[in-house]
Amino acid sequence: MQKSYIWSLPTRVFHLLFALFILLAFLTDDDKLLNYHAIIGYSILILLVFRVCWGYFGPKYSLFKDFPANKNEAKEFLKNIFDDKQKYIGHNPLASYVMITMLVVTFIVIVTGVLAYGIQEGKGIASFLNDSFFKNMKFFKEIHEFFANFLIFLIVAHLAGIAVDRLLHKKHETLNSIATGYKMTVEDESIKVSFFQKLFAIFMFIVFIAFLIFNLYKPDNALVASKYETIDYKTQNVAFVNECASCHTLYPTKFIA
Repeated sequence: MQKSYIWSLPTRVFHLLFALFILLAFLTDDDKLLNYHAIIGYSILILLVFRVCWGYFGPKYSLFKDFPANKNEAKEFLKNIFDDKQKYIGHNPLASYVMITMLVVTFIVIVTGVLAYGIQEGKGIASFLNDSFFKNMKFFKEIHEFFANFLIFLIVAHLAGIAVDRLLHKKHETLNSIATGYKMTVEDESIKVSFFQKLFAIFMFIVFIAFLIFNLYKPDNALVASKYETIDYKTQNVAFVNECASCHTLYPTKFIA
């Protein structure tokens, strides 16, 4: 057995950021934190764009064509799951199914989140839909929540697969490879990252960081901004504030029957 470099640094950084921002998305799923929730969602979308592109022209084992996602491979894998031999250097068939499904489901969660945010809250790039017949519907919000919960299921399945692999095939060091990039293989199966791949990974990382910095400096940008202008009723009703506000609360007239 020898060490083979299987997972490139860009792949591992994506995995770390994807896991971190998915966690942050669930932690900010609160009405008071919706703006942060939305920005995190857009950040995950940038990560998804990188991973999809990486799946077509990234290094071996990160390529979608390298994923053994078919029924025959899955049946054979389950049949020989206790076999100590290592047939799959990268993703095994079950991991391939889970990985691809996670990418698709995450994209659906983001799109439905953008639509729900615009329709229900009147915020973000879909805020124009707040005036449409969708306004009184919770359809997109319900779809968003359904697929968000389904994503949790997929994450649990992913973690369970890692635990099983650790238990049955510990010597391959699959779990360690998530951090180090190296797995134990019979022959040298190491990958090489081309100059173009490195350049693309650096570019996407810069875009990701720039996006976060932009949102720190301009938190009320078009991605999260409300279509409604904030009205300072106290400024508009100075006389009321000076004469009556000590005993009465000022409300917009639309709330007065």
